[in-house]
Amino acid sequence: MTIRIKKILQQYPFYPFLLPVFFLLHNYLQYYGLVSAATALKVLLQTEIIFIASFFIFNVFTKNFQRSAQIISLLGFMALFYGVIKDFFSNTLHFAFMAKYIVLLPVLLVLSLWLIIKISRKKDFRQSNLFQNTLLCLFLLVEAIVLIKSGTNVFRQQNRLVKSNILNPDTLSAVAGRPDIYFLVFDSYPGTSLLKDYLHYDNAPFDSTLKSKGFYVAGHPQSNYNRTALSMAATLNFEYLQNIPDQSKLEPKHYNQASLSIESAVVPAVFIHNGYRIYNLSFFDLAMHPSMMKENFLVLPEDKMLLYNTLIERFRRDVFWNFVLLYGNLHLSGQKKTSQEFFTQESIKKRDFNNTLIDSVQKISLHNTLKPKFIYAHFYLPHPPFFYDRNGNSLTLDLVNVTQSMEQKEAFISYLEYTNKTILKIVNTILINARVKPVIALQSDHGYRDFKKDFIKPEQYFRNYSSFYFPDGNYSMLYDTISNINTFPVIFNKYFKTNIRLQKDVSVFTGY
Repeated sequence: MTIRIKKILQQYPFYPFLLPVFFLLHNYLQYYGLVSAATALKVLLQTEIIFIASFFIFNVFTKNFQRSAQIISLLGFMALFYGVIKDFFSNTLHFAFMAKYIVLLPVLLVLSLWLIIKISRKKDFRQSNLFQNTLLCLFLLVEAIVLIKSGTNVFRQQNRLVKSNILNPDTLSAVAGRPDIYFLVFDSYPGTSLLKDYLHYDNAPFDSTLKSKGFYVAGHPQSNYNRTALSMAATLNFEYLQNIPDQSKLEPKHYNQASLSIESAVVPAVFIHNGYRIYNLSFFDLAMHPSMMKENFLVLPEDKMLLYNTLIERFRRDVFWNFVLLYGNLHLSGQKKTSQEFFTQESIKKRDFNNTLIDSVQKISLHNTLKPKFIYAHFYLPHPPFFYDRNGNSLTLDLVNVTQSMEQKEAFISYLEYTNKTILKIVNTILINARVKPVIALQSDHGYRDFKKDFIKPEQYFRNYSSFYFPDGNYSMLYDTISNINTFPVIFNKYFKTNIRLQKDVSVFTGY
């Protein structure tokens, strides 16, 4: 039996078609939780079709299926594992010069041509078939063993940026008198002190109005991360993120991992455990509560995630973005659309999303449900583009003008004042409609990042806004410099009889 298997492995080149199977299985496990099995199977089928078609094309020229298999295997390896090769030179050997496209691509091309010439002169492929078939079978066997031994939860946890070992919701006892809790996030809202220091704008009247309604307004709060997905992942898990190196440029996969960390966050789990009805009015999925609208935040589509390290994806991501005609203006359907048309469509989606949220939060406050409510609403306010002026008049969605206005103090302040009016409208409605006084956490995920960096430097992006409304008016557990990561520990300790230790307030610089 062993001899027969050996002869089959020597005679038939299975390896060109096993290579995509190994590549996709390995990446699927590597990105488990970020990619669905259906997407992995679809990409595998597409890749196999390309390999098979290329095999027959090369066979027309080589007149020998053994040679064609060798060539396809060689070129397929270069294409699928290009990113791994590149990272090996730059990260492992620290040989950055060799990892440059202008160097590595010609070297690989010359090497491939040399090997193709060697293959074209070869006549006996039995040993190479045996070696490559056996190697790919062993690789697949190892992947299967690791999967069976470790289970999928291990791979899923590896792609979460949090440990989630601070609090186990199942250990909590039932709590009576559970208030409705509104977590209202206003994206890119800067702190009052930053507005005064850099824009010479006095936001104190807005703060005073909130205080007159019973709010505690932190004087110098801070976000822990200056990117939305990272900030919300930390806030909703009340712990710092893992495997995000300081002072490094973020990669798209980190945003995917942050989104996964939000989807399985501990905060919604605590509310669900306490019998709350969850209202997810955000662009992030929560467990069993999908988002209202999908937002990429540089998140890669699932198929791009699987192909992240391939030659085509690396080249597209690192080089193609320089060529607007090749990359920026090509619509996924294959139809060309101008940047203005695309911008307008995306802007209208954000504007309508905002208006839907404003309306929805107010309507939810009227719902008299048997269960207490947890509402997470995430507004694109005062996040650009600016849709209205301070008086609520609509602004023209012109790409050039909007892009310029993002950096203009007067345009931003006008939109900030519109945002303030919107916040007060929402807060008033909630407080008027509530049968029992609710808890309201009103915060921004980070400060405003769209002014020129020579005006407001990136270190200031952490100066955000944070205020709280507690029914009993007791804010002794709050402090002036509270950061987002401690938002829910404070609420849980006060209303759910937990004893979560507050994290040390640190702002984590994560690049631009």
